[in-house]
Amino acid sequence: MLTPLLIAAVIAADTPPEPLATRVATALAGDSASWVAWDVPAIGDEMACCWSSSKNRSKSLVRLTSDAGSTTCSLGRDNVSMWNSRDNNKTLAPQSPNTITVYVRGQGREVDLVRAYSAQCSVATEGEAVHRIESVNPGQSVAFLSWLAKRAEAARASRRRSDGALTAIALHADDSATPALEALASGSPSRESRKNAAFRLGNTRGQPGYQALVRLRASSDVDFREQLTFAFSQSPVPEASSSLVDMARTDPSPRVRGQALFWVAQKAQKKTDADVIRTAAVDDPDEDVKKKAVFALSQIPGGEGVPDLIRVARENKSHEVRKQAMFWLGQSKDPRALAFFETILSR
Repeated sequence: MLTPLLIAAVIAADTPPEPLATRVATALAGDSASWVAWDVPAIGDEMACCWSSSKNRSKSLVRLTSDAGSTTCSLGRDNVSMWNSRDNNKTLAPQSPNTITVYVRGQGREVDLVRAYSAQCSVATEGEAVHRIESVNPGQSVAFLSWLAKRAEAARASRRRSDGALTAIALHADDSATPALEALASGSPSRESRKNAAFRLGNTRGQPGYQALVRLRASSDVDFREQLTFAFSQSPVPEASSSLVDMARTDPSPRVRGQALFWVAQKAQKKTDADVIRTAAVDDPDEDVKKKAVFALSQIPGGEGVPDLIRVARENKSHEVRKQAMFWLGQSKDPRALAFFETILSR
């Protein structure tokens, strides 16, 4: 297994990691575009397949399974969807052990597209050849995909290559995948790749991914920290909600505090979560954050924020903040909000 330090060195390097890079380049040496595919163990029990109402039998199908009917994936399209295998509405169940197939497309030894699907998904190649390589070391797979993602440029094809590589890395069961994503989130030359890597850390990598997000909070990039609030909101780790609350309270940027408040509201399950939003609506030094806190109050599930919206509409010192509270009360259609408006109109 590659260590985190070696992963970082691979990502920073200008030359591709061996030996997988050589095997891929050899397979893609021809003049016609083709795919190279290999299998690696997958994390968790989620499936990575595709939504489709029917199979297109005019396409060349690879790994077509008898129960795959509505899940054929087209290698040329951005059509991957994730679901948990315990969802009874889905027809496919993960293999034991769960496995993903990584597909890289290119010609003349250059890769221009990356895909990753659960190994039992049916896949449409659209007439292009697929060269399979066997016995790929998962750590080397992560290193190669990390190098591809790091080299992403502004061109559309390169962005697609980077997004696919990040998705593939996130699905690897290998322990090197989390430090690889963290290294990309902290050091990729592409801001979009940094944000996508952070999202994958929260969405896919569990406790190690959460710990990586905590370290990434030290970034001086406000845009990136703002995106981190979304990444924290996607983490299943219980402590992620506490990190969101702390960002809403303490981040030096009003933009980040406001965005954190929004996600706190979306995930609010405890009274203390709502208290953070209430406090921000009254006490945050930035008026824009107060306005965002008012909106966040309107998003608390079950109408729990309505009493506080009424309080803000009555008592807040800022006319603009009171106006925001009135607007969201009107949008709520809550009987308590209607009673409040009746009280005002009857004066």
